[in-house]
Amino acid sequence: MTIQEIQDLLLNDFSDYKNKLVTNQKELTERFEDEHIFISLLDKKILIDKIDQTVGKSLDNYPLLGIPFVVKDNIDVLGFATTSGCKAYTYIPKESAFAVQQLEKAGAICIGKTNMDQFATGLVGTRSPYGMAKNYFNEAYIPGGSSSGSASAVAAGYVAFSLGTDTAGSGRVPAAFQNIIGFKPSKGVVSCTGVVPACKSLDCVSVFANELKDVELVLSIVSVYDSNDSYSINNNQLALKTNIKIAVPLKANLKFFGNEGYEKAYTNFITSLYDKNYSVEQIDFTPMFEAAKLLYGGPWLSERYHAVGEFITQHATEVNKTVLEVISGGKNNLATSYFDAEYKLKTFKKQFDHYVESYDAFVMPTVGTIYTKEEINENPIDLNTNLGYYTNFMNLLDCTAVALPVSITENKLPFGITLFAPALNDENLLSMAQSMKNNDLLNLPKPQMDYIDIAVCGAHKTGGSLNYQLLEIEAIYKSTLFTTPEYRFYALDHLDPIRPGLIKDPKNGAKIEVQLWKVPSAQLGGFINQIEAPLSFGKITLENGASVTSFLCEGYALEEAKEITSLQTWEKYLETL
Repeated sequence: MTIQEIQDLLLNDFSDYKNKLVTNQKELTERFEDEHIFISLLDKKILIDKIDQTVGKSLDNYPLLGIPFVVKDNIDVLGFATTSGCKAYTYIPKESAFAVQQLEKAGAICIGKTNMDQFATGLVGTRSPYGMAKNYFNEAYIPGGSSSGSASAVAAGYVAFSLGTDTAGSGRVPAAFQNIIGFKPSKGVVSCTGVVPACKSLDCVSVFANELKDVELVLSIVSVYDSNDSYSINNNQLALKTNIKIAVPLKANLKFFGNEGYEKAYTNFITSLYDKNYSVEQIDFTPMFEAAKLLYGGPWLSERYHAVGEFITQHATEVNKTVLEVISGGKNNLATSYFDAEYKLKTFKKQFDHYVESYDAFVMPTVGTIYTKEEINENPIDLNTNLGYYTNFMNLLDCTAVALPVSITENKLPFGITLFAPALNDENLLSMAQSMKNNDLLNLPKPQMDYIDIAVCGAHKTGGSLNYQLLEIEAIYKSTLFTTPEYRFYALDHLDPIRPGLIKDPKNGAKIEVQLWKVPSAQLGGFINQIEAPLSFGKITLENGASVTSFLCEGYALEEAKEITSLQTWEKYLETL
């Protein structure tokens, strides 16, 4: 749901609003171990108390009244531990980060801290002792990092917006991989007080959302000058521009690392810009890409070591091996290397500023490709470097950027572009993005639908002969789990295709494996009409105590059926055939 939809529910039906938030929190708790999106969650009793405190307050004084959000776990939130993705690093903050305080003053409710690449070192989302956050668009692929959990929580529909951080692309890459918006503000527009630093001179607090207007609202609330942050600046935005001139990279600048789907999607998007009469010109992006090489090949790696180097040296066995290798690489850089890199960066910045005189904004892919979990596990550093090709220069050159979902490729993966400009063009960028949305150039997520959980135990499971019936109605797989030990399981071999039957028998039952799917409420009737007798629907109890709607079998059919209760899963029975 969007911020507007949640607030409409709060003001019009408080009971339903409260029930939805409490139910959502209960579901997050149940899925905690399966999805690895969260490191910690708000206690349900505290959540209820915070919900009750919204009564009698107005949107005029509290523009985010009652809105749940989540925060990357390198950002302090009072009442939660901060881990920065490392259990040994855990501490209890005395107050919330400055940006979080602004959101809470506006009435928002932080419901959890999210998973991340340890010490914000990585663009992959795989470098965490808390597991790998689920990619909610396609779980075979990495979620992107380092703000993995914050992006996944928005993509899953758990919250309307979340906070991440962005130093080298951490607030943009996960957005691209999960088909949502990732906004990186100008350095200093949003305070980093209360944020565990990666590179303090480059770090930005970022925003994830499904709606551009939600990004705009959140930005307007968190962009407050902070006298305690030496990098904080007044949010003096440049005037909004019309007749925008956009620069895109030369073909020779582009890299897609063998991903033909992404290459085609990018070409189609640029063609659409021309078709929609945008003023677009190709220029040489080489100065930007040369600047990007300085981030991990220069002294800014030493800035990462300066932030947490002493800790990782003392706790080497408790730090992710790849993170340890990357950050340790900054240990012995000489001061002279900093000045050498700084001089080079000034040259590249001057070349970029020259482009700015002729162009109002720049467009390029957010990432050139996407990788599966297995691919990253086999080559974690080189492939991570590929993911930063288009993102690593942005903070060094002091740009503001927004990652936008554009299309779904032929192999069913999201592709997105990044729109960027010099600092203090944040509002300009969001206005340009809105123009692209109005011109049907973006693939922003559809409004969140209402869903009903359905448990399936056989042919409708993933890979099953009837699974297509769920996929056709855009049902979403949630998790695999077991019932309580009070069900009997039968094979209905006389049906075509064969499928199982489930009945309740508390005295002679066993635990049976089921899959939970989220079925759009509007599609449920059509789905039910496809179900043949003797199957029907009823309630079953899961091992975690939840009661859900499930396929059940009418008793008369068991005369022709074969009992397979001892096998507990439909797949084990199929193996016997």
